[in-house]
Amino acid sequence: MSVSRTEPLGQLLMVGLSEERWTSTLERHLLSIKPGGILLSPRQLRKPDSAADLLKNAARTLPAACFLALEEEGGPVNPLKAFFPPLPSPRAVAQRGVSATQRLGELIGAGLALLGFNTDLAPLLDLETPPSEKRLGGRLFGSDPHQVAQCGKAIVKGLERRGILPCAKYFPGLGAAETGSGPGLPLVGRSMTELWREDLVPYRELLHQLPLMIVGHGAYKAYDFDVPQPAALSENVVEGLLRIKVCFSEVAVADDLDTPEIRQSAELGEAAVRSVNAGCDLLLTGSREESAEECLAGLKKGIESGKISSHRVEQALARLRRAKNGLSSPDGKISAAAFSKLARKFEEFSKEILAPERQIA
Repeated sequence: MSVSRTEPLGQLLMVGLSEERWTSTLERHLLSIKPGGILLSPRQLRKPDSAADLLKNAARTLPAACFLALEEEGGPVNPLKAFFPPLPSPRAVAQRGVSATQRLGELIGAGLALLGFNTDLAPLLDLETPPSEKRLGGRLFGSDPHQVAQCGKAIVKGLERRGILPCAKYFPGLGAAETGSGPGLPLVGRSMTELWREDLVPYRELLHQLPLMIVGHGAYKAYDFDVPQPAALSENVVEGLLRIKVCFSEVAVADDLDTPEIRQSAELGEAAVRSVNAGCDLLLTGSREESAEECLAGLKKGIESGKISSHRVEQALARLRRAKNGLSSPDGKISAAAFSKLARKFEEFSKEILAPERQIA
């Protein structure tokens, strides 16, 4: 029996939404793709009730359990500030210690769960270096890999206490990435030993706590020296490093395929095929409806032509089912009292972390 008859290939996609509210057009789009995940963006977070309604209807429309995701870290990446007082940056919280970092994870998890989300594309585990400081700033926990690992564990624990699946990023680490000659392609020149002793430490220490992990768009000379390519399309990085060397057996997520970094390496449909063959199980497709359609068409063509084996797809689907085990569908209802109480907690936490008299230089 073919894969397409047992489970839709759309399960391998996490799609962004172009609509800001639930519409019949959006319903038809989701039914045509049947994605395994949905990623909301800040523009879908206009009113709490409408965001909750969007998640509820999307979950009820799809035939299988679905990752309902947001990228929420606090600080510079804080879409929940549309509804709640803004949260301090991961760096500012990390300076207060592991306990404060876990509280950040719990607050983020509580906010996401209240709206109906079940997945957060966090924590960020990149190390602080001169190049990453320019790009990521306050999103970084610090420069010491073991400290970053401890902060990552605290965020994960906080999210999980609120029933939110964490998804660490960006494997195998973009701390040392420099922008290359191509349009936005980050190049990492560290050796295998340097990566193992530094960038990979947080991933190795969180290995058994992560149900999902995003593979980024950095090109790693240590693994693809002759023809540098985005990690999410590299079998040497995903299968060779992530699966075999690091021994990660859960869901590998390819970072957004609808980007210049990917398009300079392959057309979208081809990129989807290469990413799945490299070992990724779930592909982020961006917010354009066309990008999800191109990815799905590429996967179907890959199956039909034999470029993708049925075994590789079944392996990915099995990992996705395992990660989704126990996920419940949101009901779209928000308690006004619970919302107000949580908003106060957000405000109190931010004041505590950012109080001038307690700031750490």
